[in-house]
Amino acid sequence: MGGLIAGLEQGGVPVLRRMPEGSTNPLDAACFPMVPWCNRIAGGRFGWEGGAITLAPNFLPERHAIHGHGWQSEWHVAEQSADRCVLEHAHDGTAPGWRWAYDARQEVMLSEAGCIITLSLTNRSGRLMPAGLGLHPYLRRRPTSRVRFAAEGVLAISADMIPTGEVLLTDHFGDFAGENGAALPDGLIDHCYAGWNGAAVVQDDCGTIALIAQGAGHLHLYAPSDPAILCLEPVSHLPDAANSGTMPLCAPGETITLTLRIGASAD
Repeated sequence: MGGLIAGLEQGGVPVLRRMPEGSTNPLDAACFPMVPWCNRIAGGRFGWEGGAITLAPNFLPERHAIHGHGWQSEWHVAEQSADRCVLEHAHDGTAPGWRWAYDARQEVMLSEAGCIITLSLTNRSGRLMPAGLGLHPYLRRRPTSRVRFAAEGVLAISADMIPTGEVLLTDHFGDFAGENGAALPDGLIDHCYAGWNGAAVVQDDCGTIALIAQGAGHLHLYAPSDPAILCLEPVSHLPDAANSGTMPLCAPGETITLTLRIGASAD
Protein backbone atom coordinates (compact mmCIF):
# COMPACT_ATOMS: atom_id res chain seq x y z
CA MET A 1 0.00 0.00 0.00
CA GLY A 2 1.33 3.41 -0.94
CA GLY A 3 4.76 2.25 -2.12
CA LEU A 4 5.95 2.80 1.45
CA ILE A 5 9.43 2.27 2.90
CA ALA A 6 9.16 0.91 6.45
CA GLY A 7 12.57 1.92 7.78
CA LEU A 8 16.27 2.47 7.12
CA GLU A 9 19.07 1.85 9.61
CA GLN A 10 22.85 1.71 9.56
CA GLY A 11 24.59 -0.29 12.27
CA GLY A 12 21.41 -0.38 14.30
CA VAL A 13 21.07 3.42 14.27
CA PRO A 14 17.97 4.81 12.53
CA VAL A 15 18.58 6.90 9.42
CA LEU A 16 14.88 7.11 8.61
CA ARG A 17 12.30 6.48 11.30
CA ARG A 18 10.90 2.98 11.73
CA MET A 19 7.28 2.35 10.73
CA PRO A 20 5.26 0.74 13.55
CA GLU A 21 4.75 -2.97 12.98
CA GLY A 22 1.35 -3.73 11.45
CA SER A 23 0.66 -0.15 10.35
CA THR A 24 -0.40 0.57 6.76
CA ASN A 25 -0.81 4.31 7.32
CA PRO A 26 1.45 6.26 4.94
CA LEU A 27 1.87 8.91 7.63
CA ASP A 28 3.62 6.29 9.79
CA ALA A 29 6.06 5.33 7.03
CA ALA A 30 9.78 6.03 6.80
CA CYS A 31 9.28 7.36 3.27
CA PHE A 32 6.53 7.52 0.66
CA PRO A 33 6.43 8.56 -3.02
CA MET A 34 4.58 11.61 -4.28
CA VAL A 35 3.14 11.02 -7.76
CA PRO A 36 1.76 12.44 -10.08
CA TRP A 37 2.11 15.72 -8.18
CA CYS A 38 3.76 16.97 -4.98
CA ASN A 39 2.42 18.92 -2.05
CA ARG A 40 -0.90 20.78 -2.33
CA ILE A 41 -3.23 21.71 -5.18
CA ALA A 42 -5.38 24.49 -3.74
CA GLY A 43 -8.96 23.37 -3.21
CA GLY A 44 -8.24 20.27 -5.30
CA ARG A 45 -8.93 22.25 -8.46
CA PHE A 46 -6.98 23.73 -11.38
CA GLY A 47 -7.68 24.95 -14.89
CA TRP A 48 -6.80 22.80 -17.89
CA GLU A 49 -7.46 23.33 -21.62
CA GLY A 50 -10.30 25.75 -21.02
CA GLY A 51 -11.98 23.60 -18.37
CA ALA A 52 -11.32 22.57 -14.81
CA ILE A 53 -9.82 19.49 -13.19
CA THR A 54 -11.42 18.72 -9.82
CA LEU A 55 -9.73 16.39 -7.35
CA ALA A 56 -11.20 15.09 -4.11
CA PRO A 57 -9.54 16.32 -0.90
CA ASN A 58 -7.43 13.41 0.37
CA PHE A 59 -6.10 14.74 3.68
CA LEU A 60 -9.15 15.84 5.63
CA PRO A 61 -9.96 18.23 7.17
CA GLU A 62 -7.79 20.10 4.64
CA ARG A 63 -9.68 21.25 1.55
CA HIS A 64 -6.74 20.59 -0.75
CA ALA A 65 -5.57 17.60 -2.77
CA ILE A 66 -2.12 16.70 -1.49
CA HIS A 67 0.93 14.63 -2.54
CA GLY A 68 -0.74 12.92 -5.53
CA HIS A 69 -2.51 9.61 -5.13
CA GLY A 70 0.37 7.14 -5.34
CA TRP A 71 0.94 7.38 -1.59
CA GLN A 72 -2.63 6.19 -0.93
CA SER A 73 -2.85 3.61 -3.73
CA GLU A 74 -1.86 0.00 -4.24
CA TRP A 75 1.59 -0.86 -5.58
CA HIS A 76 2.87 -4.33 -6.39
CA VAL A 77 6.33 -5.85 -6.12
CA ALA A 78 7.74 -6.33 -9.63
CA GLU A 79 11.28 -7.38 -8.66
CA GLN A 80 12.93 -8.25 -5.36
CA SER A 81 16.34 -9.37 -4.10
CA ALA A 82 18.39 -9.01 -0.94
CA ASP A 83 19.47 -5.46 -1.77
CA ARG A 84 16.94 -4.25 -4.34
CA CYS A 85 13.19 -3.95 -4.72
CA VAL A 86 11.08 -2.56 -7.56
CA LEU A 87 7.50 -1.45 -6.90
CA GLU A 88 5.02 -0.50 -9.61
CA HIS A 89 1.74 1.38 -9.64
CA ALA A 90 -0.60 1.94 -12.59
CA HIS A 91 -3.33 4.56 -12.91
CA ASP A 92 -5.74 3.95 -15.79
CA GLY A 93 -7.14 7.47 -15.96
CA THR A 94 -10.78 6.40 -15.60
CA ALA A 95 -11.20 7.35 -11.94
CA PRO A 96 -12.86 10.71 -11.25
CA GLY A 97 -10.40 13.56 -11.13
CA TRP A 98 -7.01 12.69 -12.59
CA ARG A 99 -7.91 11.90 -16.20
CA TRP A 100 -4.44 10.89 -17.39
CA ALA A 101 -3.25 7.27 -17.42
CA TYR A 102 0.28 6.70 -16.22
CA ASP A 103 2.65 4.03 -14.90
CA ALA A 104 4.80 4.74 -11.86
CA ARG A 105 7.89 2.79 -10.82
CA GLN A 106 9.93 3.00 -7.63
CA GLU A 107 13.28 1.24 -7.31
CA VAL A 108 14.86 1.02 -3.85
CA MET A 109 18.46 -0.21 -3.82
CA LEU A 110 21.01 -0.63 -1.03
CA SER A 111 24.70 -0.13 -1.77
CA GLU A 112 27.93 0.96 -0.10
CA ALA A 113 26.91 4.53 -0.98
CA GLY A 114 23.65 4.23 0.93
CA CYS A 115 20.03 3.80 -0.07
CA ILE A 116 19.19 4.92 -3.59
CA ILE A 117 15.53 5.55 -4.44
CA THR A 118 14.58 6.10 -8.08
CA LEU A 119 11.02 7.20 -8.76
CA SER A 120 9.70 7.49 -12.31
CA LEU A 121 6.45 8.17 -14.13
CA THR A 122 5.54 7.36 -17.73
CA ASN A 123 2.63 9.14 -19.40
CA ARG A 124 0.35 6.47 -20.93
CA SER A 125 -2.57 8.78 -21.71
CA GLY A 126 -1.77 9.72 -25.30
CA ARG A 127 -2.00 13.43 -24.47
CA LEU A 128 -0.01 16.08 -22.65
CA MET A 129 -0.14 15.59 -18.88
CA PRO A 130 0.80 17.82 -15.94
CA ALA A 131 3.18 15.71 -13.90
CA GLY A 132 5.51 15.93 -10.94
CA LEU A 133 7.45 13.68 -8.61
CA GLY A 134 8.70 13.84 -5.06
CA LEU A 135 9.85 11.74 -2.13
CA HIS A 136 8.78 12.25 1.47
CA PRO A 137 11.46 10.78 3.78
CA TYR A 138 11.12 11.03 7.57
CA LEU A 139 14.70 11.52 8.71
CA ARG A 140 16.15 10.90 12.12
CA ARG A 141 15.61 13.97 14.29
CA ARG A 142 17.34 14.55 17.61
CA PRO A 143 17.70 17.57 19.95
CA THR A 144 21.18 18.10 18.49
CA SER A 145 20.08 18.00 14.83
CA ARG A 146 21.41 20.69 12.52
CA VAL A 147 20.28 20.99 8.90
CA ARG A 148 22.37 22.31 6.01
CA PHE A 149 21.40 23.00 2.40
CA ALA A 150 21.46 25.82 -0.14
CA ALA A 151 18.57 27.28 -2.14
CA GLU A 152 17.58 30.55 -3.80
CA GLY A 153 14.60 31.43 -1.59
CA VAL A 154 11.75 30.11 0.54
CA LEU A 155 8.09 30.53 -0.42
CA ALA A 156 5.79 32.35 1.99
CA ILE A 157 2.48 30.55 2.56
CA SER A 158 -1.05 31.50 3.59
CA ALA A 159 -2.87 30.25 6.67
CA ASP A 160 -4.11 27.26 4.67
CA MET A 161 -0.60 26.33 3.47
CA ILE A 162 -0.72 27.66 -0.12
CA PRO A 163 2.11 29.88 -1.47
CA THR A 164 1.21 33.58 -1.49
CA GLY A 165 3.63 34.52 -4.26
CA GLU A 166 6.07 36.19 -1.87
CA VAL A 167 9.60 34.78 -1.77
CA LEU A 168 11.41 35.12 1.55
CA LEU A 169 15.14 35.18 2.11
CA THR A 170 16.62 31.71 2.40
CA ASP A 171 17.70 32.34 6.01
CA HIS A 172 14.17 33.32 7.13
CA PHE A 173 13.88 30.25 9.41
CA GLY A 174 17.61 29.80 10.02
CA ASP A 175 20.94 29.98 8.26
CA PHE A 176 20.64 26.55 6.70
CA ALA A 177 23.17 27.52 4.03
CA GLY A 178 25.83 28.39 6.60
CA GLU A 179 28.96 26.32 7.09
CA ASN A 180 27.49 24.57 10.13
CA GLY A 181 23.86 24.67 9.05
CA ALA A 182 21.22 25.59 11.60
CA ALA A 183 19.16 24.04 14.33
CA LEU A 184 15.44 23.80 13.66
CA PRO A 185 13.40 26.55 15.32
CA ASP A 186 10.45 25.88 17.58
CA GLY A 187 7.10 25.65 15.86
CA LEU A 188 6.02 24.48 12.43
CA ILE A 189 8.00 24.80 9.23
CA ASP A 190 6.11 23.49 6.18
CA HIS A 191 7.75 25.51 3.42
CA CYS A 192 9.29 24.93 0.03
CA TYR A 193 12.79 26.14 -0.75
CA ALA A 194 13.00 27.04 -4.42
CA GLY A 195 16.14 26.69 -6.50
CA TRP A 196 17.67 23.94 -4.37
CA ASN A 197 21.06 22.63 -5.48
CA GLY A 198 20.18 18.97 -4.81
CA ALA A 199 22.28 18.40 -1.66
CA ALA A 200 21.34 18.44 2.02
CA VAL A 201 22.95 17.30 5.26
CA VAL A 202 21.60 16.57 8.74
CA GLN A 203 24.17 16.36 11.53
CA ASP A 204 23.56 15.25 15.11
CA ASP A 205 25.27 13.42 17.96
CA CYS A 206 24.73 10.10 16.13
CA GLY A 207 26.50 11.19 12.96
CA THR A 208 25.69 12.60 9.54
CA ILE A 209 22.88 11.94 7.07
CA ALA A 210 23.57 13.15 3.53
CA LEU A 211 20.99 13.54 0.77
CA ILE A 212 21.84 13.87 -2.92
CA ALA A 213 18.97 14.27 -5.39
CA GLN A 214 18.63 14.50 -9.16
CA GLY A 215 15.51 15.63 -10.97
CA ALA A 216 14.41 17.73 -8.01
CA GLY A 217 14.88 21.48 -8.32
CA HIS A 218 13.27 22.29 -4.98
CA LEU A 219 13.35 21.07 -1.38
CA HIS A 220 10.32 21.05 0.89
CA LEU A 221 11.18 21.30 4.59
CA TYR A 222 8.58 19.87 6.97
CA ALA A 223 9.49 20.16 10.64
CA PRO A 224 6.50 20.36 12.98
CA SER A 225 6.61 20.98 16.70
CA ASP A 226 6.82 17.19 17.16
CA PRO A 227 10.51 16.74 18.08
CA ALA A 228 10.65 13.35 16.33
CA ILE A 229 9.68 14.50 12.82
CA LEU A 230 11.98 16.00 10.19
CA CYS A 231 11.29 15.72 6.47
CA LEU A 232 13.52 17.02 3.70
CA GLU A 233 11.47 16.33 0.58
CA PRO A 234 13.06 16.56 -2.87
CA VAL A 235 10.37 17.69 -5.32
CA SER A 236 10.26 18.47 -9.02
CA HIS A 237 7.87 21.41 -8.73
CA LEU A 238 6.59 24.02 -6.29
CA PRO A 239 3.41 23.66 -4.20
CA ASP A 240 0.20 24.48 -6.11
CA ALA A 241 2.19 24.60 -9.35
CA ALA A 242 -0.92 23.50 -11.25
CA ASN A 243 -2.52 26.86 -10.40
CA SER A 244 0.56 29.08 -10.62
CA GLY A 245 1.48 28.10 -14.18
CA THR A 246 4.75 26.42 -13.16
CA MET A 247 3.66 22.78 -13.34
CA PRO A 248 5.95 20.59 -15.48
CA LEU A 249 4.35 18.88 -18.46
CA CYS A 250 4.94 15.30 -19.60
CA ALA A 251 4.43 14.36 -23.25
CA PRO A 252 2.68 11.13 -24.33
CA GLY A 253 5.06 8.23 -23.80
CA GLU A 254 7.58 10.40 -21.97
CA THR A 255 9.17 9.24 -18.71
CA ILE A 256 10.25 11.61 -15.95
CA THR A 257 12.57 10.51 -13.14
CA LEU A 258 13.67 11.64 -9.69
CA THR A 259 16.52 9.99 -7.78
CA LEU A 260 17.46 10.36 -4.12
CA ARG A 261 20.53 8.89 -2.45
CA ILE A 262 20.47 8.73 1.35
CA GLY A 263 23.87 8.13 2.90
CA ALA A 264 24.81 7.96 6.58
CA SER A 265 28.00 7.91 8.61
CA ALA A 266 28.93 7.89 12.29
CA ASP A 267 31.14 10.90 13.04
